[in-house]
Amino acid sequence: MKQFPWFPVGGWLGAIAALFLGDAPRLTAQTVPDWVLVWADEFNLPDGSAPEAGKWTYDLGAGGWGNGELESYTSRTNNAVIAGGCLVLTARKENYTGSDGIAAGYTSARLKTQGKWAWTYGRLEARMQLPQGQGMWPAFWLLGADITSAGWPACGEVDIMESIGREPGMVHGTAHGPGYSGANGRSAPYTLPAGATVAGGFHLYAVEWETNALRWYVDGQLYFSLSPAGLPAGTPWVFTGPQFVLLNLAVGGAWPGNPDATTSFPQQMLVDYLRVYARTNVPVAGTNLLVNAGFETNGLAGWTTYGSYVYAEPTTSYPVHGGATTCKVYGQFTGADNYSGLYQDTPARAGTNFTAAAWLLTPAEDLIAAGNSAWVEVSFRDAATNSLALYRTAVVTNTTPPGGWLELAVTNRFHPVTFAPLGATNTLTAPPGTAFVRTQTVFHQPLYGAGSVLFDDLSLVQARSFVPIPVAVTRHGAQLQLTFPTVGGYAYLVRYRARIEAGAWQTVATVTGDGTPHSYSVTTGSAPQFYEVVVQ
Repeated sequence: MKQFPWFPVGGWLGAIAALFLGDAPRLTAQTVPDWVLVWADEFNLPDGSAPEAGKWTYDLGAGGWGNGELESYTSRTNNAVIAGGCLVLTARKENYTGSDGIAAGYTSARLKTQGKWAWTYGRLEARMQLPQGQGMWPAFWLLGADITSAGWPACGEVDIMESIGREPGMVHGTAHGPGYSGANGRSAPYTLPAGATVAGGFHLYAVEWETNALRWYVDGQLYFSLSPAGLPAGTPWVFTGPQFVLLNLAVGGAWPGNPDATTSFPQQMLVDYLRVYARTNVPVAGTNLLVNAGFETNGLAGWTTYGSYVYAEPTTSYPVHGGATTCKVYGQFTGADNYSGLYQDTPARAGTNFTAAAWLLTPAEDLIAAGNSAWVEVSFRDAATNSLALYRTAVVTNTTPPGGWLELAVTNRFHPVTFAPLGATNTLTAPPGTAFVRTQTVFHQPLYGAGSVLFDDLSLVQARSFVPIPVAVTRHGAQLQLTFPTVGGYAYLVRYRARIEAGAWQTVATVTGDGTPHSYSVTTGSAPQFYEVVVQ
């Protein structure tokens, strides 16, 4: 299996390139903020071509595929072909018996990168126009590369996009793993706005996959997020290793149902392109790492709520610090000690420094009662979600002046288990063992006290640090060209050493970033050479 000229380092995408590696793919220039393109198929081969054999292989045959599907998958260009700059998957109603000896009344195609390309973390997106009709089931999805040894669902499955023909304006995003698979997968639907349909035009379907985080998008709109905390109790987060891509067009099955008299054939699924990006991990000063920090995108999208009575409120109902929406939280009125709010998990690595802040307001017309309190906290957690370090803002109580927004910095340090105060600091440092950082709003109600608190415009900003940058490698004869993204004003060091596991790095070039990709050329030799690009 081909591998990229970078590898994961503690959940971050590192950038060490071994110069005895084979040629890396040549990539078309694309720009997605905070991501760098590492693989793509633009499907620009001549019309009538089969999909590129260096990137794709096929699942073949019938038998239902565990879902009661009716088609037999083939590798014929009748079912998978390049046409008009797109990959076209065609489902046909025809009698067909494949090499498996199973007769089927329909044919279609199921392509995959298994054994050729796989990725751990990144942004994967495809621009597609989907079929519409009862019984049609197009999908763009991922499976763990260890499926042959671990089995399903232990290998993990991420359905970036699934659509069923009886829902012409809706798609679904789902994650499957042990204890949350099949009908119990963690899932959410997305309805296209303004009555649009999946068959009426091309739409961009994407997932962003980072350490302990999955985020689903349609046309740039975030509609579903998942972290280990969102899984059923006691079930494992299995999205930590390489996964490969699948594109398929199924006919019939338990979920979509079978075609009926209203379904016309042939049906087609068009894929304009499929692109894979790696996070640049460049800590741009002032960049807020939180998704939907002001609750402006689909209400609370990107956040996980807990407790109860957590709402996205428009400016017509309550004062808003910025934009048109704020987050309102109040207690559960159980008579018992209770906590409500929401949180968001962001990948982090040990030794990284952050600052955090938020805006809070207690409404004059819904003043927080005595005994109740609210704050924002940041906790660094390991892969099992154990809290390793805890920081909080000052606390809002009934003595806080009402009716005005207060900006509170997260500066007060507490013991992560006993909650004993440990002093104050302006820098939040991820301790050893950190896998992610959790930013969380908290409303505490010991009894029945009324009142609410509004939260808005939270921020989590990574301080400048020594961060590896992803590198793409292309060969030109005896020359290898290292290409890497840059951000204006930052210094990038190209460094070398002869052994990957030992020895001091020697800086061979310094590049000042200007927001565009830069390249550095090296000459290959008989002995291994290792290069990395870092930003200080």
